[in-house]
Amino acid sequence: MSLLQYSSKEMFSATDLVRKNKPIFDKLNNKEIEKAVILKDGRPSIVLLDFNEYEKLIEEYLSFKGKSTSTNHSQTSTKIETNLNSKEENKFDKISEDEYKTALKEIESLSTNINSNSSTETNENSKALKEFWEK
Repeated sequence: MSLLQYSSKEMFSATDLVRKNKPIFDKLNNKEIEKAVILKDGRPSIVLLDFNEYEKLIEEYLSFKGKSTSTNHSQTSTKIETNLNSKEENKFDKISEDEYKTALKEIESLSTNINSNSSTETNENSKALKEFWEK
């Protein structure tokens, strides 16, 4: 099935779908066409499939998904083991409580400086606007 390719006999306007839906559905059910590509404003918008074809696609998708899930599971367990080993090696990389508190104080002072800078910029901007409008 070539779902990504479509021919002119499989293309129908949205108006055709509304006015002539029975012949389109019949062509799909009778396997005259694999799919019906519905055009809206001259561009492909919707694809209609026979329900049996849809079920086949979903079954294939689920089987591929199941295979990739089992593969991903084994890769994930390997990553977890690697992370556990690296955590054991990094036991000595921890910082002391004093270093932690000092770092927090520095972060707080940085955020205070940023807030004060933005408020002075706002004040300067508002003064400039007032001067402009007063002229």
